[in-house]
Amino acid sequence: MSSYHSPHPDGSDVHQPEDPAAEERAEAADRLGEELEGNKTARQEELTHEIYEQLKAGSEVDDIKHLIAQLSRAGTEDAANRQRGHRATGGRP
Repeated sequence: MSSYHSPHPDGSDVHQPEDPAAEERAEAADRLGEELEGNKTARQEELTHEIYEQLKAGSEVDDIKHLIAQLSRAGTEDAANRQRGHRATGGRP
């Protein structure tokens, strides 16, 4: 379990636990991010790059919501395609 340090009034560090539910959500998000990163298709890679380039060029998130939506749809569709591939080949893609 991770935690954070909070300075005590006397200047020493006091070890305080984080909210367990928040920590669990953060860990789940990290796991999902790692899985998505490892299973990114060429289409997802292209969209991710385009989002990065747009943000780097100064675009605001509201300006690229359409790209984020496309990336979300691509991830969902590609995951479904992988699942169908697993079923069709007896668990092997």
